Amino acid sequence: QKQRVSLARAVYHDADIYLLDDPLSAVDSHVGKHIFENIIGPKGQLNKKTRILVTHAVTFLPQVDVIVVMKAGEISEIGTFKELMAKKGEFSEFLIQHITDTGEEELNTEMEELLN
Repeated sequence: QKQRVSLARAVYHDADIYLLDDPLSAVDSHVGKHIFENIIGPKGQLNKKTRILVTHAVTFLPQVDVIVVMKAGEISEIGTFKELMAKKGEFSEFLIQHITDTGEEELNTEMEELLN
């Protein structure tokens, strides 16, 4: 609940830039999807604002503008979801391994299509 209250406060302040440090980590997947779709994502309340999102919620990555992959404190890859998947580098390898390991069942249709 703290996570949701903090996010609500941030939205209320109507800033130009939002730094979001894993705001979906403390909520279940259903609530996380609702928060992303209605607040953080490209159709959410913050869609006209600059949003820097640090997350481990891979199911939302196809919907973000740019992905910056960090490894050992340095940028290892940068691009859109499609660009990084086409590159077949560390990001795509990580994502495929993550899905295999976790049996991620809540992949959205776009991500499933991009992986095939």
